[in-house]
Amino acid sequence: NEHWIAIWISIPKRHIVVWDSILTHISAADLDVLMEPFVNMVPYLFVECAGSDEERVKHTLEPYTYERVTVGVPQCRAALCNKNLKAIREKMALDIFKETPECHAKENEDNDENLATYDQQG
Repeated sequence: NEHWIAIWISIPKRHIVVWDSILTHISAADLDVLMEPFVNMVPYLFVECAGSDEERVKHTLEPYTYERVTVGVPQCRAALCNKNLKAIREKMALDIFKETPECHAKENEDNDENLATYDQQG
């Protein structure tokens, strides 16, 4: 229960960085097999989930590249525990949000004018 793998996907660079806490746990060849769905799926999702044709042409189905970090991989520490995971996930989500401004710069379609509909009823 002490082995972990983390990935970081850089959308602008079309590159995935892999951190493996125990490098000897999986060979480079096995990691290639493990990463193959990721390097192919990520670009496919961007093309398929594009909101418009203009946005769709910004993306290609060319697979992402990836690398495995072999030096300086953090080991499990007390800070990486269940009570801190929510904050870690929120920070990661914010980092992703900041990295992809074109994905959230569109018109608000949340139907905000109807948010208080049920609050006004007694």
